[in-house]
Amino acid sequence: MTHLNCLVPRPFHRILLFCSIPCAVLLAGGCATPAPTASSAPAPPLLLSRDGTVRYRLPAGWFDVTADTVAADRTIWLIRADYAGTLTVRQVHMRAVDRADLEGEGLLQVAKLTAALETSSKPGILAREPDHSQINGREAVSYDVEYSGSGDRTRTVLLAGDGQVYEITALVNGNAPPGAGKEIFAALQSFLSALRW
Repeated sequence: MTHLNCLVPRPFHRILLFCSIPCAVLLAGGCATPAPTASSAPAPPLLLSRDGTVRYRLPAGWFDVTADTVAADRTIWLIRADYAGTLTVRQVHMRAVDRADLEGEGLLQVAKLTAALETSSKPGILAREPDHSQINGREAVSYDVEYSGSGDRTRTVLLAGDGQVYEITALVNGNAPPGAGKEIFAALQSFLSALRW
């Protein structure tokens, strides 16, 4: 203040002090527009499945190879950027199944059948029995399989939509880094919550 005494007349010291406090507060708080948070960032666009019946969002850190696959039964096929896991969606083809059956115990019976086929075709064991849940107000049935040879793990969710049954499977590669399984199954949940029919 001694240096200011030489340059600024005495009555203006209080005015300078009064004006400098709000300026200091503004500078400390930041005047720039805050960066967008994850919740305010726009959601990724909805993509359309190969069969044209399901809309989905690509999880962050994953890429879509649906158009590049020759496997015609894969409606959607996503791969994690580090190749530690995949998400696939395919339609379960069955002989005439009444929609009413699917809304009752029918979906559970289909899950038991697909789980039995999965564990018999590969050296796998059923790690979690098929059980009911709800996804976006729709009935779902899910189960887990572990494969002894490769160390791979899968979580499969069956959903009925528009008279069809879809099997959504998250695969965790046996060579995935620690913690990847939890992240991949979380990506599955996020993917399922964004599905639109």
